[in-house]
This record gives sequence, C-alpha cells and structure tokens, in this order.
Amino acid sequence: MDWRVPPRRHGSLVNWAFILWGISSCPLCLGDPRPTRVEPPLGRDVPFVAVWNAPSELCTRRFGLTFDLAHFPMVSTTRTVPEQQDTRIFYSRALGNYPHYHEFTGQEFHGGVPQQSSVREHLRKAERDIEQLIPSNRSRGLAVIDWESWRPSWHRNWHHKLIYQRHSVELVQQRDLSLTPVEASRIAKVEFEEAAKEFLTESLRLGKRMRPNQLWGFYLFPDCYNYDHKKRNRTYTGRCPGRAQARNDDLLWLWEESTALYPSIYLSRLLRSSRKARLFVRHRVQEAMRVGALPKRQHALPVYPYTRVVHHDATNETLAEVDLVNTIGESAALGSAGIVVWESSYSFIDTLSPYVLNVTQAARLCSRALCKNKGRCVRKDWRASDYLHLNPASFRLRRKRNGKLSAVGKASPEDLRFMSERFTCQCYAGKDCTRSTLPHIPVKRFETSRRRYKALDQMRGLLLLILLLLLSQRGSQACRCARLGIIRSETFRFYC
Repeated sequence: MDWRVPPRRHGSLVNWAFILWGISSCPLCLGDPRPTRVEPPLGRDVPFVAVWNAPSELCTRRFGLTFDLAHFPMVSTTRTVPEQQDTRIFYSRALGNYPHYHEFTGQEFHGGVPQQSSVREHLRKAERDIEQLIPSNRSRGLAVIDWESWRPSWHRNWHHKLIYQRHSVELVQQRDLSLTPVEASRIAKVEFEEAAKEFLTESLRLGKRMRPNQLWGFYLFPDCYNYDHKKRNRTYTGRCPGRAQARNDDLLWLWEESTALYPSIYLSRLLRSSRKARLFVRHRVQEAMRVGALPKRQHALPVYPYTRVVHHDATNETLAEVDLVNTIGESAALGSAGIVVWESSYSFIDTLSPYVLNVTQAARLCSRALCKNKGRCVRKDWRASDYLHLNPASFRLRRKRNGKLSAVGKASPEDLRFMSERFTCQCYAGKDCTRSTLPHIPVKRFETSRRRYKALDQMRGLLLLILLLLLSQRGSQACRCARLGIIRSETFRFYC
C-alpha cells in the first residue's frame, strides 16, 4: 500500500448539498453507536494532534543537533523541565504509593495488593507528586498514569500477575480458616476489585481536582485482547473477544472518571507490513472509541493511542511505511483525537515526519471542508480502508533548502467528493458542524511553522562534525544521530 496514493472509487456526480447534509446530520443512521459530539481538541484547528514523547534532546545536548519536530504540536521528552512538558507520564513510583510486587523478585511495595494499602496515604503523596510534575494548574496537556503491575479486573491478572490473586486469597484464608478455596477466592475477588476501584478512581479524581485542564487516563486502557494472531494465523479477524468487551463494560466506573483514553497499538514483528496489522490496530482503536461513548455524557472521551516507530519486540527494526498507515493512519481515520509516539531511544526515521504532516494536514482539510472546523472527520464505515491522506495529484510535500517541510497545493472537487463519500463529521461539544452547501476551498499553502536557519547554525554544525569525526566512536554516534531523523543541520546529513 502506498499512502501517497489513497484509493479512490469514482461514483456518479450527485447533489453536493444532499451529500453533505446526509453525512453530517445522521451518523447514527449508518450504524455508528457513538454520540454525535466529541471532546474539543487541545489545540485550535488541530483535529488530529501528533504527540512526540522520546529522549531526542540527548542528540541536541551531546552533539548540538536538533530534530525536526515541527509537525508534532505537542513535544515531551524525558529530560525536559516540567513547565515545558505537554505530556506527563506517572509511573509506579511517580504518583503516590502504588501497591504492587516486583515482577521478578516478588518484593512487596506498599502492601502489595490494593486492599492492604492506605488510600489516604497514597493520595497524600500523590498530591505532592502532581504539584512537582505539573507545577501550573492552568497548563493543558495529557496526564497518563502508567500502572501495569496489576489490572483492576480480577480475571485479567494472569501469568506473573497471578501473585495478586494468590496473596488476596491468602489474606481471606488467614481471617477464616474454615473457608474452602472456592469460597476464599470468591471473597478475595470482591475485596481486590473494590480496593482496586477505589485506588484508581480516587487517583483520577485527585488529578482532575488539582489539574482540571489535563486529560487524565490510564495507559493501556481500554485493551481489546485481540492477540490471537499468533494462534490463528490464517483466520485472524482482529476482533475483540466478546468476553473482553464485556469486561470493558464492567469497567464503566473507570471510563466515567477518565477524561481521555490511552490504548496501545504497538506492533510486534510478527505483524509487520501485513493485513493483520491493520486489523489488529483497527479493532483496538475502535474498541476505545466504543468505550469512550459508554459514560453518560454529552460527548465521548478523546482517544490518544500510543504507538512506536519500531516493533516492540524488535526495537532495532523501524516500521515500514505501510505500518505507519496501519497505525497512525488508522487512528486518524477512526476519529482519534491524536497519536502519541513513544520511544526510549533515538528511533526516529525520515518517513515518520512526512507521513505525520500528510495525515494531520489531511485531517485539518477534511475538518475544514466538511465540518466547518467545528468537528472531526470519521469514517462512515469504520471497517473500510479509507484514510485521511492528501491526494498526491493535488498536493506535494516539499522540503526547502533550509530543511523546512511543507505540504503545498489545493483540494480539488474530486478530493472533496472522496472525503464526503467516505467520511462523516463528529461535532465538537457545543458546536454545530453541519454543512448544507459545498464550501469554497481557496488555494492554500499548508506549511508548518519553524524558526528560520541562520548561517551560524550551519557553521556550528560543520565545526562540531569535524571535531567529532576525529574520534571514531563518537563520530559514528554523531552520524547515527544525523541519520535518525530530519535534523536541522543539513551539513551533518550530507557528510554522514
């Protein structure tokens, strides 16, 4: 699949007003159970936002290099000061007293299981942690709690997580030795799930109370559990098992307290460049969209899938272009509010930034054309392989001599017809995005803003290169950094 040439099916010309009125006013007629309203985007005129979360500043610090992240409106790195963070990730030791056992040693922390830990003490420490990590109560961004040791659903604690079931049962048996194993397990399940619910809900409530402008949610939630591609290679559909969806429904209390959802769409090496990868991601994102509509609210929860630019089980292999479509492209077409690119190394590739530019600008164009900039474009049929891509016949990506990347062109009537036939609008809360006539789209240069280069920057890059190349090991590292992404210093890229 070539994302530069989106598939098109040319139908007969029909009345524009009828098309736009129909797709904008009746998404439920198409079998879409989601509400017609969605949470407004974090940024103005940014229906689909790309968030960069990686320690790319190390190349800047060590070698004076800067990555081209202009197409990522929200940038957060592990070593950036809190005031400059757009995304805050709270790991197990960074938010309160998270009860858990060490995965390998079995060491107990804060009681081990939630029913053995003090919620009051946890919240007391969590308040200090939030103050430190998010100093301003006016800042907007993503607040992601990454607690992965146990799951709030009893039956989802398997493999190495069985320790939480065993210790919960032991606590019950210690109180009453007359109980049978079945009876003790039944009581332990209730106690564990009630304590887990209190820990998670109170943590979210504290975060929302202290920093209401942040979008609070738990990493990996919801999960689809569609991992059966390893077992049923030929018949893989990507669908979430019915039991998994039912258990997600049981977590309604979690979705009601969350203000955003952060599912994972990491691809394994087994799924690379395959149709199964597309199905895997599609159903995971769609399940998050379904879950986001469960709470009784006037608008659905925004979904920000987490993705990587490498295979999670082969971190030396970057994703092929088709898998950028299968992850980022799928997320945008299904109506996600954005995508979070997470990395723990310098896994930045030349194809990522152009594709992010393509998708984000196509999402803006569709929102402008069909939704009056007051809604987000979503596939009419979520099972279809229709994507928000700029038509290469109408737009072209151009890199100037200074390295600035931009998309230049204008949408043709054919482009607008394709969008109106394949996509519908979900209006932002409190907005009316219904169009009754075809908008006039003038010639527009979609360019990303970035500071202009100066001659001093180029000279500094050349001097640094000469110096570092004298040291073979560090010189090779500098060249590696230059090849990892779209770097401002073209001198490095030329010589490396």
